[in-house]
Amino acid sequence: MIRSRVALLAALLLVLAGPAAIAQGPECPRWREAFAGMPIRMVSVQAGSRRIALRVKAADTGERQAGGFQCATPEEIKRHLILFDFGREIVTQFHMQNVPAALDIAFVKEDGRIFAILKMDPSPTELYGPLGPFRYAVEAHAGFFASQGIRQGEARLVLPPAR
Repeated sequence: MIRSRVALLAALLLVLAGPAAIAQGPECPRWREAFAGMPIRMVSVQAGSRRIALRVKAADTGERQAGGFQCATPEEIKRHLILFDFGREIVTQFHMQNVPAALDIAFVKEDGRIFAILKMDPSPTELYGPLGPFRYAVEAHAGFFASQGIRQGEARLVLPPAR
């Protein structure tokens, strides 16, 4: 009887907590710490005649880049953008393991040209990357770039001068 009540209570807690609770793996404390430690930066995107200011979390270390939005809540994903700067153009792919909501990702050349924007859906196995090297990537909630009128091949990421 006690065992069945405990099982019922555990099932109820999972339902109330939602899908994000199910996706939390043993590595989540590490990724939550990496996400929380990302410094905030201001960048902008030039889209036609419009300049759009963006407040981003900077994935400025290997640990923070590996973490990205892993184990973030859907609310955090809706509220934040993440800027990845790899220091030079590279070829790599992104995954959506431990990410509870779909994302858009913009891939940016060294000169700031946004040359690819992809939608990434939560998946433990799917990999996402552009056709070609990039230096920067910007992750946002799905639909963000379209809602701002930011289109691949037409927009440019503008970073403040290095201090």
